[in-house]
Amino acid sequence: MKTTSNIQKKRLEIKEISQTLKELKQHGDIKSINEGLKEIYRQQGSTDLRTFQQWKQAGYQIKRGQKAIYLWGRQTRKTITENGQEREITFFPLIPVFSENQVYNPFNEK
Repeated sequence: MKTTSNIQKKRLEIKEISQTLKELKQHGDIKSINEGLKEIYRQQGSTDLRTFQQWKQAGYQIKRGQKAIYLWGRQTRKTITENGQEREITFFPLIPVFSENQVYNPFNEK
């Protein structure tokens, strides 16, 4: 029996949420699915979303135990081999990001 990895579970969750945002995008209420995801995260109190590397470059560290939230990356093409046959697939990778509520500046800690 095949188990689903955490990233696959997150991908399914984000796909479901994105389906609900698709109609808003089609009506022009939002410019992109990521814009809709960011609005959902904003309503949950997360306004500044950055990758791990971006927070690190800004001098912050991720708080212990924090879990990433996800946005869609740019469409990617990849060649895979299945049953001895090569084929090209396209997909949108997930980009893990963290909010201002999940980080701290170690130099400002008392």
